[in-house]
Amino acid sequence: MSTYNQADIDAMREAIKASATALQDNGTPIGGPFGSVIYKDGKMIASGCNHVLADNDASAHGEVYAIRKASQVLGTWDLSGAVLYTSCEPCPMCLMTAKWANISKIYLPRQEKTLP
Repeated sequence: MSTYNQADIDAMREAIKASATALQDNGTPIGGPFGSVIYKDGKMIASGCNHVLADNDASAHGEVYAIRKASQVLGTWDLSGAVLYTSCEPCPMCLMTAKWANISKIYLPRQEKTLP
């Protein structure tokens, strides 16, 4: 079982804050209430929220947005050592995207374990 520290709790709060962003953009929802942030070396490098409605793209999930941004920031698809905090359990697409990006750990809210 993983132990959560204050930095993990703060990062999860950021993921939940990102999820609220998807609900309103100038009064119009841009997607479902799902958000994610990615940290590496203790620093937030990317955040993302669901853009399915705004982009008319069923794959525009918050985790995918965050992974794409993190890859741009770091200049590589390989996010080894990065940690993904997400506001809900990732769907299979998002989980596999994180796996392909070599995300080291995924934290979910109100869970007592992390996904490999």
